[in-house]
Amino acid sequence: MLEDIEDYGVSTLGLLLAFLCCYVLFGKLLGMYIFDNTGSTGMRKRLMVQIVVLGDIGRSPRMRYHATSLADSGCTVDLIETNPGARINVNRFIRVRPIRQAWSIPEGCPKVFYLLWAPFKAMFLSIQLFWIMGCITQHPDFIIVQNPPSIPTLLIGRLVGTMRKAWFIIDWHNFGYSMLGMKLGSNHLVVRLAKWYEQKYGSIAYAHLTVTEKLHKELEDNWKVKGHIYTLRDKPQSDFKRLTVDNIHRQFTFSLKVIENLVLETDNGKEFLGEYNDPKLGTLLTDADDEGILIWRQDRPKLIVSSTSWTEDEDFSILLKSVELYEAEAKPSDPKLLFVITGQGPLKKLYEGKIKQMKLVKTRIVTAWLEISDYPLLLGSADLGVSLHTSSSGMDLPMKIVDMFGCGLPVCAINFSCLDELVHDGKNGLVFENSQDLAEQYMELFVKNPKKLDTLRSNVIEEYKTNTWQAEYKQVLIKLFNQRQ
Repeated sequence: MLEDIEDYGVSTLGLLLAFLCCYVLFGKLLGMYIFDNTGSTGMRKRLMVQIVVLGDIGRSPRMRYHATSLADSGCTVDLIETNPGARINVNRFIRVRPIRQAWSIPEGCPKVFYLLWAPFKAMFLSIQLFWIMGCITQHPDFIIVQNPPSIPTLLIGRLVGTMRKAWFIIDWHNFGYSMLGMKLGSNHLVVRLAKWYEQKYGSIAYAHLTVTEKLHKELEDNWKVKGHIYTLRDKPQSDFKRLTVDNIHRQFTFSLKVIENLVLETDNGKEFLGEYNDPKLGTLLTDADDEGILIWRQDRPKLIVSSTSWTEDEDFSILLKSVELYEAEAKPSDPKLLFVITGQGPLKKLYEGKIKQMKLVKTRIVTAWLEISDYPLLLGSADLGVSLHTSSSGMDLPMKIVDMFGCGLPVCAINFSCLDELVHDGKNGLVFENSQDLAEQYMELFVKNPKKLDTLRSNVIEEYKTNTWQAEYKQVLIKLFNQRQ
């Protein structure tokens, strides 16, 4: 037979090479088919989930946790978001589907420009969302959308869910209309229309996930939403943990060295940092004794971290005023305080200008934008966290506090409705009302009664030893998937 084939000018070697190429190509295509086809007809049965985030995924840790937890639980995830450059945990079952962000009106322009541009922006995003969710992606079993923003995700999510017979889930972080009300006023016509839209298209879903019990009750009692309602509290992921002195030394020698450099750029920054017992091994927080053993640096500043989105719902002037009050009251022998502020947002440049005008001796304030992997390392090295978040609706809680607790970090948090669901005054943190209260808490924890800070830290570490996102999420997944069956 081989001789007959060779009579047609085809060699045995050529035939074998052709067969090998076909084998490799077919195997590759088969592997792609097994991986991609995750619906009921797929050879590898994995539930398909679409997760929609019309915002910066880098500032939406809860949605990142959804994606990684679902992928680890046996699902394939299409992560549809507007900032594909943001880094997420690498997982072969998470596929990023980027959406081009609409052009935005620059900050400081008259409000009428925002109102005139908003319909075009919504239409631009709606077309992309519908095309990606309803046309070019695999058939989903579940669609999870983050709310807010409500427009256009709630409408498009319900439409695609009905069209493709997927179970529609809304993850309620807050109310979109209440956040809009902070810019336009709660009685503005556009705000009232936004509330009507949010109630209409958010009223029916297979399931509603809420970040607080208060938000759960609001949806159940006042909004009368249809569908299962589950309270899924934010929890820290496993990479948020308290670091040892050795680990802190390693991080501030390499990836977190940028913090020390930022301090050196301030006025008299070198004098503020103080002396090192071992100049070669010393870092911002650590030093080495005469035998080369790593220790806390005696002259180190106390590290206080605050994460902010630099928006109207966080009055950052409260922190600046508290720093000025500490400066006025602190004695030369009292500890130096270093405030590291992380995050990006529209008001960042405004407050950075105010910080530069401050005359600081016992304190320093630096702003930094860290890699996602470096943020938990900073929290795990800090002495205290500060939260200035106040909810526009009074029904959501700041994820930043959860992350701080995961790192064994006590928090001073400004008081607002439902904060007591997370921060227990005097047990895992302190609650303040104004800048005077916050300055007094600095004095209490770092000057008058440092043992109280140690007690708060021990309480936080004990509380969150097993109180993790993975444990909480597993219970919710069981409820969702059992209902799906």
